[in-house]
Amino acid sequence: MWHNIWYALLGLLVAGYLALDGITIGTGIIGRWLARDARERHTVAAATGPFFLGNEVWLVAAAGITLGGFPGLESTVISGMYPVIVLAVAALLVREAAMQFRRRVAGARAQGRWNSAVQLACLVIALMWGALGGTLLGTLPVRGAEVHPSPGLLLSPVPVLSALTAVAVFALHAAVFLALRTEGPVAGRAAALARRLAPVAAGAGALTALASVLDGGARDGLLNPLAAAAVLAAALAAILVAPRMIPGGGWPAAAVSGFAALAPAVLIAAAHFPQAVVSSISADEHLSVARAAADPSTLSVVGPVVLLVLPILFAFQAMQWWAFRAKANDRSPAYF
Repeated sequence: MWHNIWYALLGLLVAGYLALDGITIGTGIIGRWLARDARERHTVAAATGPFFLGNEVWLVAAAGITLGGFPGLESTVISGMYPVIVLAVAALLVREAAMQFRRRVAGARAQGRWNSAVQLACLVIALMWGALGGTLLGTLPVRGAEVHPSPGLLLSPVPVLSALTAVAVFALHAAVFLALRTEGPVAGRAAALARRLAPVAAGAGALTALASVLDGGARDGLLNPLAAAAVLAAALAAILVAPRMIPGGGWPAAAVSGFAALAPAVLIAAAHFPQAVVSSISADEHLSVARAAADPSTLSVVGPVVLLVLPILFAFQAMQWWAFRAKANDRSPAYF
């Protein structure tokens, strides 16, 4: 029982990270195209600044759950996908530094260099998370609870298309968020960009799904094809609907685009469960959720502590979003 509860918590944390930090990632990608002068750049920074560090807590918590609760996943996914994860973490560190420095240097040229670093880092993060999701969606060469990836695994069609889809979806999610969170010209440009990005993101997602069906290795990873198809259909619908909801105001549009951003986590779990990782070598080599989890006695002791701490984390984050619910403009405080 405990391993399923922990697996659900891991999925919740990963999904929360994708939906929340997806805003920051997407803003880093499109922010320079939306803001035309210093005042508008301040508006964009003020829109995402209050949530920047809090959003990353979800990733830290997910990593902790993985290391403490699922040593089997750590030895397969993290070790087997080491280059992707290292690049993603390195890009996260570059983004952290660049966002700290860009408002603390004098001169437009120096600020522009740091803004370029933020944009490049966010692009790399989106590509790496997308490639990782596309790889995990299919089968992996798992033998003895260890992954032995081929050099070209990440360059196969599904991971490449998934990486490009992630860029488009994060950009769309950020555009929807900024259209709702900002005022003036930035909000108008963000809404227009969201409408242009929606068919691109939906098309990229549909193309990734088609490649998954045509590719034998990826298709074999779909142990529950109907559940996976339902999640995919909901995600594509969310991509197309979210920009149309912007004129209504409020946060429903951002919630819908956020579902599109977190959908890969739900899709992988829906496609594989009760397996955590599907082996391309043999069904006997599949890594189930129960097999990947730590010893039941460990989970039963640590689990209640985690279940007590997480509501506090969620409540604090909800309070933060409520406190900064007002629209941002060039007079709002910008923290990064």
